[in-house]
Amino acid sequence: MKSFNLGLMALMLATTGSILRADDSKGKCDGVFASETSSCSVTAGLAKLPKLSYMVGTTALCCEESAKAVASEKSAKVEYVVGTEKFDSQDKAFVSLVTQTEKYVAAFALPSTCSVSGKTTVAGESMTCSVAAGELASKVKKAMDSVAISYKVGEKTCSCPVEAKALASAKSAKALFVVENEATECEHTARLNLARAKYKAALMAMAPAKADTKSITQ
Repeated sequence: MKSFNLGLMALMLATTGSILRADDSKGKCDGVFASETSSCSVTAGLAKLPKLSYMVGTTALCCEESAKAVASEKSAKVEYVVGTEKFDSQDKAFVSLVTQTEKYVAAFALPSTCSVSGKTTVAGESMTCSVAAGELASKVKKAMDSVAISYKVGEKTCSCPVEAKALASAKSAKALFVVENEATECEHTARLNLARAKYKAALMAMAPAKADTKSITQ
């Protein structure tokens, strides 16, 4: 539980930071060059992922410390919010955040065709051409598949969870979950990191095409 809480604290800081960066980017993509637009599109895309926020009565806050301060002033409880769900504890909210993020990322990569318009939506892009939609779906899948969890036990690393468990048992040590050089003891934190990393990889894979399109039309 200690490692879970440490991972959760780190998540709070990262989540708050991402909210501030996303808000700070508003209005900055107009009139910029194509290469800069790709960075803006990734930032804007990441801001759409599920987030953890807080409620004290009818007051919504994005910072836990601020929420606790308001709760103390009003002699009220802090509610933890993820999407439309509310929880009475950080642990429950964190688990929901992981699950909701994984579902969001999975749905993002899954092609969906409208029976009325005939358009296919993939990764937030709506297309009338099934061939183009298929190519984009393949591109997004390839980008996401390039991101995976690895494991570290002491100085040894591996990509197999069974091998990691055996190493941890032999060395009487803990196996760390690693996603893009970020290590954690908490499996839930690792799942969240993985989902976010896959989503970012998909956005970055799409960004060059969007940038090229804008540069041509300017």
